[in-house]
Amino acid sequence: MKKIVERAPTVEEAIEKVVKKYGLGEGEYTVNVLEKGFHGIFGLFSKEAVVEVQITKAYFERRLKEFLTEILQVVDPEVKITVKSSGRSFFVDVESENAGRLIGKHGKTMGALQHIAMIFLNRLSDTKLNVILDMGDYREKRKKSLEKIVEEAVKKAISEKTKVVLDPMFSFERKIVHKLVRKHRGVISYSVGVEPYRRVVIEYSATRREGRRKHDIKESI
Repeated sequence: MKKIVERAPTVEEAIEKVVKKYGLGEGEYTVNVLEKGFHGIFGLFSKEAVVEVQITKAYFERRLKEFLTEILQVVDPEVKITVKSSGRSFFVDVESENAGRLIGKHGKTMGALQHIAMIFLNRLSDTKLNVILDMGDYREKRKKSLEKIVEEAVKKAISEKTKVVLDPMFSFERKIVHKLVRKHRGVISYSVGVEPYRRVVIEYSATRREGRRKHDIKESI
């Protein structure tokens, strides 16, 4: 996720420079010695040591947890944050007595917090990382409510032959909506806008309706 090449008179000094600069802890980095260095003879022909330090996921998990804890303790001093990672995604689970306040209406507060956390984490990394935030099982509960939202939007789009623009959603919510929409004939869905205000549009489509009918006939045969 991040590699740093450092030079110093010795390997130990090169490593120490990186550790101090980034505040690395035990188990948060690995070292590849590129050049061992040479003190030379009476100061002549000396050569610097060169090391490549690879920062591990443990570092990013710790920094993300510290960052979010500092912010959320203002609202709840007893907040508990767990950070796990898989690939380039970091999953954050927040336990708080004030979860409702932290989630906000339609998850807007949580979405803004997730966006800020993602910006923070990516400033530490050389590669793009994702942050997925959850509070009080919000995501699981949200899945159920999205089913009703999609049903109503699809009915309106088809009956009025128009398009329905939904409220801003998280990426995982938009994926659920698109999947649900594909189950219906006569509508298509697409996303518009930029994060964290990106929305899903469910739109009537005569082409989609006809194409789906043909597909259904083919499957039934």
